[in-house]
Order: sequence, then structure tokens, then C-alpha cells
Amino acid sequence: MQTPVLPHNEQKRLTALQQTGLLDTEAEQRFDRLTHLAQLCLGTDIVLVSLVDADRQWFKSKQGLDACETSRDISFCGHTILGEGIFEVPDALLDKRFADNPLVLNAPNIRFYAGVPLVNDGENIGTLCFIDSKPRKFSDRERQIVTEIGKTIEQEIQDRLQEQAQEELAAREQMYRSVLEGTRIGTWQWNVQNGDTVLNERWAAIMGYTLAELEPISVDTWLNLLHPDDIADSDAQLEAHLNGSKEFFDIKCRMKHKQGHYVWVHDRGKVVSYTDDGKPLMMYGTHADITEQKLNDLALQQSRDQLYKLTQQLPGVVYQYQVWPDGHAAFPYASSGIEDIYGVTPEEVRTDATNAFERIHPDDLGLLVSSIGRSIEDLSLWEIEYRVSSDNNEFKWLSGSATPERMEDGSTLWHGYIQDITETKKYYLKLEELNQQLNVAQQSLDLASKQAQIGYWHASLKLGTLWWSPMVYQIFGLDEQDFVPTDSKFKSVIHPDDMDIVEKSQQKALVTGIHNVIHRIIRPSGEVRWVHGLGQIVSEDRNPDLIMVGSLQDITDRMKLQKVKDDFISTVSHELRTPLTSINGALTLLQSGKITTLPEKAQKLMDIASSNCKQLSRLINDLLDIEKLAAGKMLFEMKQLQMAPLLQRALTDHQPYADLHHITLVLQQEPLINDVCIYADEHRLLQIFTNFLSNAVKFSPQAGSVTLSASVIDNEIEIAVQDQGAGIPEDFKTKIFEKFSQADASSAKTKGGTGLGLALCKELTEAMHGSIGYDSSAEQGARFYVRFPLMQ
Repeated sequence: MQTPVLPHNEQKRLTALQQTGLLDTEAEQRFDRLTHLAQLCLGTDIVLVSLVDADRQWFKSKQGLDACETSRDISFCGHTILGEGIFEVPDALLDKRFADNPLVLNAPNIRFYAGVPLVNDGENIGTLCFIDSKPRKFSDRERQIVTEIGKTIEQEIQDRLQEQAQEELAAREQMYRSVLEGTRIGTWQWNVQNGDTVLNERWAAIMGYTLAELEPISVDTWLNLLHPDDIADSDAQLEAHLNGSKEFFDIKCRMKHKQGHYVWVHDRGKVVSYTDDGKPLMMYGTHADITEQKLNDLALQQSRDQLYKLTQQLPGVVYQYQVWPDGHAAFPYASSGIEDIYGVTPEEVRTDATNAFERIHPDDLGLLVSSIGRSIEDLSLWEIEYRVSSDNNEFKWLSGSATPERMEDGSTLWHGYIQDITETKKYYLKLEELNQQLNVAQQSLDLASKQAQIGYWHASLKLGTLWWSPMVYQIFGLDEQDFVPTDSKFKSVIHPDDMDIVEKSQQKALVTGIHNVIHRIIRPSGEVRWVHGLGQIVSEDRNPDLIMVGSLQDITDRMKLQKVKDDFISTVSHELRTPLTSINGALTLLQSGKITTLPEKAQKLMDIASSNCKQLSRLINDLLDIEKLAAGKMLFEMKQLQMAPLLQRALTDHQPYADLHHITLVLQQEPLINDVCIYADEHRLLQIFTNFLSNAVKFSPQAGSVTLSASVIDNEIEIAVQDQGAGIPEDFKTKIFEKFSQADASSAKTKGGTGLGLALCKELTEAMHGSIGYDSSAEQGARFYVRFPLMQ
């Protein structure tokens, strides 16, 4: 017996077979009718539509046979698909290829076989075959019949695919229609050039009309219903979009209801096509009823007014503080006490909190901003003590506490209370500095410590004495009655692996006056806990014994939550990659038009989905790279690299992106760069250049230029990218290389970005033994650079 060989294009053939979606499906009359007709015409015992899979032949339609499939290695059809035209075996017993075949020697006792290949997408996916238990040979006419029926079956396969595609398209259209109906949003389209306007029924229903009642429909339909006071704003917003100043037409306005009152609506729209000479042509948009939202806003304002009256007599300030994703901050509500706290009125900070932050002590501003950032990240209770300037040029101490909540627009809103604790703070510091063991003061301190779950201590760096509050004993799991605290006892509870960082912090405190370290301790029970130690040396002119006062807080739960968060991000990033790749592939296939041609509106939705999918893929890749770097698992293929070709390649690869933004790319390099080599990973180096260049293009004005330069400084090569943008904001410079940092979060929406690029560049550069930095000014833009040692 001769086993059929595999075609040279087997993989493509199997792909074409899978695309039909026929394997292992139920019998269909469209195919059974044809095989029955073929059997009647040619009189053979068996007629089959046989699909040749990887290891089997499966029968989509069968006449005269009960089996659903047989093994491919004993099949006759496996031979048929190797060629073109009819494959015919007049008598299998006389053919050495099949004489000992089980299908010949046993049921169905094949003697005669004839098969014609069935083709899909240019590949032989199976056969229309005829089997008889007696020797036979087809006539020319019978061959013609077999061929025609085979072509008919191929057409049925194509018709079936087309029907499935149409059903999928209809289902997708029904889904989009259901979304619009479910959200109860009106839609409109407007021909900017001739004024033709189309509205849906929901658009009219929001104002209490039917479309028939509003006919004839035109742009005047909108203008006639628009509140007179909102016309100017509407015209301005529309003009800003049409001239390109704004990406979308977006306005909240009032429309007159059929019953005479006004309803609030939110209209959004965008020009989607232009005339040949570049003028706006077709504009599409949505029309949503937001009356209930406006009423809720009014009710909220009334509640705030009531709260304002109730809080006017309280010392300190009761407030709401809000931070939006773009970094903008304000106090939507503040009692009149804010004037005593910050020296500003509630009205002055209602939409912008800048005036209040200008009063904060420079040494406390960074800590305050960081604490707000942590509270935004994990919605934890915000608590802090800090200083602000007063009218007499002195500073007063404040204590703030607030509970955050996430708002629907992505902002974070805190509800809290700030009070002046200057006198209390001064008294507390005086007690710590003089180390007074007054019983009443000690009890007050212990109570405050217990309530805040923070232990306090003071130590004389000169005398070597040490004092702990009861909460410190509790954190260490020690009995206060058993011993007097000493430096050696403190070191005995420190985790051995963390001893070095604690000692370094103590040595640094002798220079800076600040002790700040997070480390582990081991309790007598063997339990490991995380603690945060903070300390500060009292002013030297009043501190002959070099007294340092500080606090100790158990942060084990916080560290566990941080690890859970990091593990979660890592796991989600890995788990998202595989399905995201499939989604991206499916979207690309749909966009290509090979499966079906989508309507214009559906194609635009596909483009949006594809763009967002790619953005998410970049974010996941950046997250995984950051994770690998942090875990030390990223592999680097370090080798000798010539810089000149790499610089030209980086510029060439980025030219299409620059052209898209109308930016000129310029390469400047010293002549000796042609002979310069460094030791680095080529792929990771290009990744750094790509990030620098894409950032520079995004933040340069249109028709501007971006310069990629290379120069030798001492024994290093410096590669820099200079843009012509607005530069880096001062308040962002300290965190520019931090993860998820963006100077203006609103730019991430318009310009794209994950907030991980520069952090990843820093990690990659340092991993390849280089350094990274930047220069920035409002006049000259931003200049990012990396430096690597030259190879000798």
C-alpha cells in the first residue's frame, strides 16, 4: 500500500481548509442535495464530499456510507489532492498502490474510485469522490459531469462563507444600533458645505418632539431650539473645531422643550471628511440629555452652601480638595477658615489651588506633594503635618487629614480638615529637645502615639542615650518593663540584611541632620515586620548633646499591599499579552478588508480599536521591560557598536513619524564620530534613541525641527536629542525619570504615551553602564542625552 505524500504547500492548504469553517459541522442540505444528484447521475455506490485534514479525511456530505471519517494515510483522496483534474482508479485490486489497502480488502470493498479536487483560496482542501464495489471507468461525458458538480460544490462553499460574513456584519450593525438605543443618545450628521442635516428620532425626543414635527430638518432646526444665551458659545466652539484649534466640537447648552421649558444637552461632534480643496465636508456627532446631571450639580451646590454655613465657626478649615488627571488642582469647597490657614479666600482657590501651595514651606513641599500622590495611587487616608508662611514672615505648623474618593472623570476628591497646630508643635518639640520626663506630657504623647500607631524616640548622638515611647516597644514586640533601651538593643532587632542601610542612614544624619529609612525588624517571636524610621537633629545652637528626635511606624501592611500591587501589575501584564496579540491580529485582518468590506462608520471604529490596542500593547511591553529590569532578568546582547551607522538608522527609522507631524529631523555629529565605538546592546540603544526622538517630535511645534547630535566629551560619547518645545515644567523636573510620570496628563490623550518611556530609558542606560540626563529651558526647549564610555 502506498501512503499519500504531503503536498509541498501543506501548511497553506490546511489554512485554506480551516478558513472554510466546514470541519466537524452538521450535515447541510446544500451539499447533500448535490451528492445525491451526483449518485443518481453516475450510479456509484458511494458519493462523498471529503475534506482532507492533517491526519484524517472527514466527510462533510456522504451518500451510501455511514462512517464520518477515515485515516488520511489509507485514503484515496490524499492522492487526489496532490494534482489537478480527476484522479481515477478503475480497479483498485489491480493497482499496486491500493491492492492491499484496508478499504479495498474490507468494507467498503473499494474497486473503483474517482475524485476531483475541491479548491478554496487556490489550495486543494478536499475532493468530490465516487466509489463503487465493482471495477469501472468513467466516460468523457461522466468526467464532465463530475467536474461540473465539483465546481458547483466549490461555489456552495464560497456562498456559505459569504452568508456567514453577512450574518456577522448584520450582528455587528445590530450591536452598534443597540448601544445607541441603550444609552438613549441622539445622533446627527451635517454637511458643512450645503447645510444638509440628518437627525435620529432620539435627537428630537430629547426636546419632546418627533422628527416629523421638526421637518423640514436643517441646521436651523438646531439654532431655533438653542437658548439665545448659548448661541455665541456654540458658534465659538464650532469655529474652533472647524479651523483646527480644537479636535472636537464639544458643548453643554440648553435646548427649548416642546412644553416650553429648557433641557440641558451635551453635544459632541467631529469633522470626518473634507472636500478636495481641504474644506470641512461631513460632520457627525452625538446629542445627550444631561438635565438630570445638571440638577444633581445644583443640588450638590445647595448642599455645599449648607455645609459652608455649618462650618464657618469651626477653628481651622473644612474643605474639599480635588486633583484631575492632567495635574490641575483646586479646592471646590472650603470654609472661611482657609483664610487663617493659607491666607487666601475660598474664591481664590475654588478653581486653582496654586495660591495656597505657594505658601507652603519649601522644605515641606516635596513631602506634601508625595503624600498626595500616594493617596491618589492607593486611595489611602491622607495625613501629614507641614509648615506654611504667615503674614509676619514666620512659619506656622498645620495638621491635615482627609479621605479620598475616585470620581467618574478620573479625578480624586478629598474630604478633610486642616488645623493650625503651631503652638502644640512647638511645645512638643520643646519637650523632645529637653528630654523632660514630665508624667502628664508623657501620657499625652503616649496617647497620641497610640491613636496614630506611631512610636516616638529621642537619642543623644553625643552621650549615646536612647528613649522609646511605649508604642516603639509594642512595634518591636518587647516588654517595656524588661530593659532600658540602648543602641545595641536596637541593632539586635534589626534584620541582618538591613543593618547596612540603617547604619548608612545614621551616618548620613550626622551630615544632613535627617534620618529616614525603611527596614525590617525581627521580633522575639521570629516574626518579621517592616518599619519606617524618621528622625531629625534638633538645631545645634540649642542642642549641645546632639539630640535627635524621631518616630517609628509599623508599615508592614503597607509594604504587603505594595507587593500585591506590583505582583498584580506583573501578572496582568503577562496575562494580557497573549489575548491582546490575538485581538490585534483580528483587528488587523478586519481592517485589511480580506474577510469583508466594512461600512465607513464601522471601519472608523475598527481604526480606533486598533489604535487603542497598539497603545495598550506598548504599555504592556514597557511594563514587562520595567519588571525585567527591576528583577534583573533582562538579557543584554552587549557587543562593539559603531555609532555613526546607528545614528543614521535611528534618524531614518523615525523619519515617517516626523513627516506625519511636519517635523524636520537633523543629524549633527563631529567628524571623529565615524571612528567611535562603544560597548552596548544595539536593540536597547535604538530603543532609547526612538523614545527620545518620538518625545521630541510630539512636543515640538509644527514645522519645527528636532536635532540628533553626537559628540565626544573626555572619554565618553554623548548622544543628545534637542526639540523646540516649551521645555520641562519646573515642578516636574524632580520626577521626570519616575514611572508613570507625565508633566501634563492631558498631553497623554492628545500626543500618546504611557509615562514609562523615560523611566525605561534610565534603567536601560544604567544597565549598559551609561548615564542619562537632560537640559531644559522655555526658550530653547528640552534636550535629553545619554553618555557611554568609549572603547579603547
